[in-house]
Amino acid sequence: MTASDRARRALAVAVVLGSSQVAAAHHSYAMFDGSRTATVKGTVAKLEWTNPHVFIWVYVPNSARETGFDLYAFENGSPNVLTRLGWSKTTFEAGEELTIEYWPLADGRTGGHFATATRGDGRVIRGAGGPRGVDGSLPPPEPAAAGTP
Repeated sequence: MTASDRARRALAVAVVLGSSQVAAAHHSYAMFDGSRTATVKGTVAKLEWTNPHVFIWVYVPNSARETGFDLYAFENGSPNVLTRLGWSKTTFEAGEELTIEYWPLADGRTGGHFATATRGDGRVIRGAGGPRGVDGSLPPPEPAAAGTP
């Protein structure tokens, strides 16, 4: 093996190792509090059907705010993964009322990682990914006590 061949192999190994660290960092759920879930009830503002993650934006009533609401952002899995779970870009329509169970953001901001949504008729829609299972196969932890954000 020539010095040139060894250099090419070393470069290839470095690229592969560097890429795997980037991929692992991208899929970190450290920004969410995976030890608990919270629940809010609100009205869908919009469903953002984009890669790499789908976001559901929800108006949650808050009488202490001048606007009368807080805007929550719920991260979810990718469109590809959600499509395999039966989702589409029209799964939720603006104006629809939902009860969302989610893993809250660790820093206390409004929003988090989507776990489930319960529609007015009682149907439950599961999300994908999150601190408890990348494929949504693990159930979320027990809901927080009433009144706990």
